[in-house]
Amino acid sequence: MNGRRRAPGGDAGFTAIELMTVVLIIAILLLVAVASYLPASARAAAAACDHNRSVLERAAVVVVAASSASEATITIDSLASSVRNFESTSRCPSDGTLYIFNPTTGSVTCPNHP
Repeated sequence: MNGRRRAPGGDAGFTAIELMTVVLIIAILLLVAVASYLPASARAAAAACDHNRSVLERAAVVVVAASSASEATITIDSLASSVRNFESTSRCPSDGTLYIFNPTTGSVTCPNHP
C-alpha cells in the first residue's frame, strides 16, 4: 500500500500534515493580501484628502466671486452652500479631522496630510 490508513468505509481522508500545509498556504496568502491592502488604503485616503482640499479651495474662489465678501470673511462653514456633501468633504477621510481654511491665502490644509 501507499502508507495511508484507510477508513473503515474504504474512503481515504487527509492527513494532519496535508491539512496543516493547506492552512499555512492560506495564512501566507492572507498575509500578502493584508500587507498590500494597508498601503493602498493609506494612498487612497491621501488622494481623497487632496481632492477634498482642492474642492474647498475652488469653492472659496466661487463664494468670493459670487458675493461681495472678501476672502478674509470666509470660513470653512460659509462654504457649505457651495459644496455638495459638505459634511464629508470638509473632513479628512483618514480620521475625520476638520480641514483648516486660511482666509489670507485661500488655502485649505489638513493636519494629517500637509
